[in-house]
Formats: sequence, structure tokens, C-alpha cells
Amino acid sequence: MNIGAIIKLNRINQNLTQEELADGIISISYLSKIENGKIEPNEEVIKLLCRKLGIQINSQIDDSTRVKCNEWFHLLLTSSNIEEIKQKYKEINEVSKTIHDSELQLLIKIHMIRYYLKIGETTRAFEQINNLKDVSGTFNNLQKYYWYKFNGNYYSIVEEENDALQKYTLSEDFIPHLDLPEDEIADILYSLAVTYSKHRLTSEAQSYANRALEYYRQIYNFSRCAECHIVLGICYRRINNHQKAEKNYQLAKQLAESTDNKRLVHLTHLNMGYLYFTKGDYNQAIKHLDIIVNEKDVPLIDRLAALTSIIGESYINNDLKETKKRINQGLNLINAKNKNKYLSFYYEILSHLYLIDKEYEKFENLMINEFIPYLKEQKNYAKLAGFAEMLGNHFESIHKYKSASTYYKLVNFSYKQIVQI
Repeated sequence: MNIGAIIKLNRINQNLTQEELADGIISISYLSKIENGKIEPNEEVIKLLCRKLGIQINSQIDDSTRVKCNEWFHLLLTSSNIEEIKQKYKEINEVSKTIHDSELQLLIKIHMIRYYLKIGETTRAFEQINNLKDVSGTFNNLQKYYWYKFNGNYYSIVEEENDALQKYTLSEDFIPHLDLPEDEIADILYSLAVTYSKHRLTSEAQSYANRALEYYRQIYNFSRCAECHIVLGICYRRINNHQKAEKNYQLAKQLAESTDNKRLVHLTHLNMGYLYFTKGDYNQAIKHLDIIVNEKDVPLIDRLAALTSIIGESYINNDLKETKKRINQGLNLINAKNKNKYLSFYYEILSHLYLIDKEYEKFENLMINEFIPYLKEQKNYAKLAGFAEMLGNHFESIHKYKSASTYYKLVNFSYKQIVQI
């Protein structure tokens, strides 16, 4: 039993020091060894410590309780129904008060990270990670698997992709040592595929997406099959295999439509737009992207992604009328309340606006003092390379060659960061 970790967690949650808990029972050094898993205390010491903490711990647990917990764990993996997840959590929260199995208690606490992420409470997920850090060294293999995986989920959501990749890779290392269900293995493989794709590591993304796809086909999870095809489509687009890219997007669209998954249908249109821009079919690309732009039920982040793509391509094609029209659309979607959330899009739109209006001083100030530093801070090297090149081109066009050289070097640096990840 991982008794030390449970004692430590409950002590911290009750704001007790080691000295306060140990007082009258054992020495502080002995308690420290228990909490760090260095020694296994006798039953009498466990009882005294638990009595002081107001908890009970033993190795017996009712089978129905374990089944309920496993159902909740699986729901966190498979469901996107927030209300259902919250309702199930209420049941688990009540049951957890009577759970005396320390290993199951720890699994519940680890899964709380995923629970907070699923319901959109990112800050609370981070707090839960911090709460568990001190005892993470005592986790068994199954606990470590979920610990690293849910840390990866957190870092992915907050767009710390380097940390996400590191945590997902550590989680994957435990798969050969565990008897995990197929949908769990598929999920970590898919998470790795997406993360490698974000890093522009196309070969790795393809490999993991294909492996995940095989699992999802076996369990008939068509929505996840669609998501895998989207990742594969992105990979093929990046290596200019347009035929295979389009084939995967079409497969994704068919699967998404068969499950009435509107989010995935919209995502295929978004990526089809990117593909047609790559193929040089400007009008067909805009046709797909406008399906996203004009649909109010689509998440704002996807609408802005579609709009900024049109803005960038129309500017490159010197279609300034279309560029200005799309800039106005984008600025109408961003306001004082949501600007910080969509800051990258906001800077992207403004940079094109200043160039079109020939407000070069504003453009330079925005890029040098705000946009470029923001992309560096976010470690968004792909976008950093593109906009550093834009700024370099601008300086070169006005014969400021030293400044141009500075930002061309930043372009090279950004590409190296992508390759070295």
C-alpha cells in the first residue's frame, strides 16, 4: 500500500506540519520516512496517525466501489458530456470518503487533474498537480502512467508543447509494464500524434496517428478515427502529398458526419482550406474556410484561425481588398473582454492592417515590442519563423539591411528549435 503518500496528502490538506502530526506518536524523522515511502510502518502507528487525521485506511475495498471508480475513470477518457462527468464526480466524491484503499485513493486524486481539465478548470488542475508533486515519487507504475499523462494533458491545453511532449513520452514508457485497455493505449498514442504534429515532426506524427487509428478501428470509435485522419491529412499536406492529404480529410469528414460530430466536420473544412491554399487554389480554399467563419456555433478560436489564414494568403496574393475585408471581420470578433485570450490572432490581424495602411512605424513597434516577444514567450516557433521573416522582408524593402539580418537570423533560430524538439 502507498500509505505514506495518503498520510502526507491528508496532512497537507489539513494544513498540519510534520511536527504537529507526529507529536505524541512518533518522531518527525520517522514520519518523514513514512511519507516518502522509505519505510512501512506497523499497523498501530498507521492507526494512530490516521485517527489524528480523521481518516481510515486498510487494504479492503468493496468491489462495487472499485467498479464505480473505474467507470468514472473511463468516463473521463471517453465522454465530452460535461454535465454527465460532473454528476458522476459527485457520486465518486461521496464514495471516496469511504474508500480505505490507499492506491485507489491516489488514483482518484491523480484523475482529479483530468477532471478539472475536462470541465475547463485549468487553474484547479494546476493546483492539483502541485498538491501531488511531493508524493509523486512514491507512485506505482499505474499511478505514474496517469500522472505523466494528465500532466501532458495540462501542458497541451496551456500550449506548453515541449513539456507536453516530455510528459506524454514518460507516460508511454509505462505501457509495456501495464495491462491497459485498448482505448487507453489509443488515447496516449493519439495525444503523442497531435503533439508531434504541433512540433512539425511529421514522421513521428504519422507513425503515432496510424498506430492510434488501428486501435480506434478495432473498437469502432469513429470520431477518434476521424481525428486521426485529420492528423494524417496535416502530415501529408506538410510533405506536399496533396492527394493523400485530401483523401484523409474526406475520410475524416465522412466519419464525422456519420456520428453527427459537427466540431470535426468544421475541423475538416478548416484543414481543407489550408490544403487548397497550399495547392494554389485560392477560391476553393476560401470556400471551405468561409464555412467556418460564417458559422456562429463554431468555437471562436477556429473562426479566427480561418480568418487569419485568409488574411495572410490574400495579402500574399496582393488581394488587398479581400485582406482589408477579412481584417475588419476579425476585429469585429475580438473585443476588450476576449483580446488577451486571442492575443496571437489580434497581433496577426493588426500587423497586416498596419502594412496595408502603410503605417510602418506602428507595424514595427507592434512586431518588435509586442508580437515577436509574445511568440518567443509562448515558444511558438512555427509562427515566430513566419512573422520574423515578414519583419525581415519589411526591413529589407526599406533598405534597413542590418535590422533585416537580425530577424532573418531569428527565422533560422526558430526553424532550428522546431527541428531539435
